[in-house]
Amino acid sequence: MPFRNAWIWVLILLALTFAAFWPGYFSKLPEKKLAHHYHAASAVLWMILAVVQSWTIHHGQIGLHRKAGLAIFVLFPFFLTAGMWVVHVEATTVSGDFVSLEGRQLAQFGFFDPLANIAFALLFWGGLKYRYNIHLHARYMLGTLLFVISPIGFRLLAILIPFLKPEENFSYAMAGGNVIAFGIALYLYREAPKHGQPFLIAAGFIAAQEIMFETLGRIPEWAVIFGRLSQVNLPILLVLTGLAGLGIAWHGWATGARLVARNAAAAN
Repeated sequence: MPFRNAWIWVLILLALTFAAFWPGYFSKLPEKKLAHHYHAASAVLWMILAVVQSWTIHHGQIGLHRKAGLAIFVLFPFFLTAGMWVVHVEATTVSGDFVSLEGRQLAQFGFFDPLANIAFALLFWGGLKYRYNIHLHARYMLGTLLFVISPIGFRLLAILIPFLKPEENFSYAMAGGNVIAFGIALYLYREAPKHGQPFLIAAGFIAAQEIMFETLGRIPEWAVIFGRLSQVNLPILLVLTGLAGLGIAWHGWATGARLVARNAAAAN
C-alpha cells in the first residue's frame, strides 16, 4: 500500500495551513468576506478527509474508508463552488481598482486560482476513475493537496522573510511557493515514475500558474477582462459550479465502474 504515512504529512500540512494563514486570515476572521470563510472551510475539510482516508486504509478500516469516501459527493462540489466564489470576489475588487498594488496582484490571481481549481478537478476525477488501482488512486487524490502547498509556502516565506512581504516583493514569495510545490511534485513523481502521472499533471499546472502569474497576469488589458467576471450573476454562477462539481464526481465514479467492468470482461 503506497504512502503509508501520508496521513501524518497531511496533518503537518494542516498545521502549516493555520500558521501560514494566521496573520492574514485567521487572526482577522470578522473582517473577511463570507466567500473566504467557505473557501477556507472547504480546504480544511478536504485535508481532514485526506487524513481520514489515508489512516483508515492503512489501518485495515476498509469499510470506514469507503463510507467516508462518499463525502466527496458533497465536499468536492462545495470546494469548487467556494473557489469560484473567491474568484468572483477577486474579479469584483479588480473591476473597481485596476491600478493599485492590490488590484494588480488580484488580477494576476485571475490565472492562478482558476488553474488550481481546474487541476484539482482533473486530479479528483482521475482519483475516482482509478479508485480500484491503489497506486493511481492514492497519487491522484494526494495530488489534489499539492495545490495548497504554494499558498502556504508563499505566505510562510513572507512571514519569515520581511523582504518578501506582499507590499514589497510579493512576486518572489509567490515564485518561492510555486518552486516548493513544483519540487515536491517532481520528487513524488521520481519516487515511482511508473505510477507518477498524477504528480506530473500537478507539476505542469503549477508551472503554468507561475508562468501565467508573471506574464499574462501582469498585462493591464487582462485586469479589465478579468474584472468583467464580476458582471456575471453570482447565484447562477455558484449553482452552475456546484452542478458541474456533482457532474465531475458522478462522471469519474461511473468511468471507474466502466473501467473495472471492461477489465473483468477482458480477463474472461
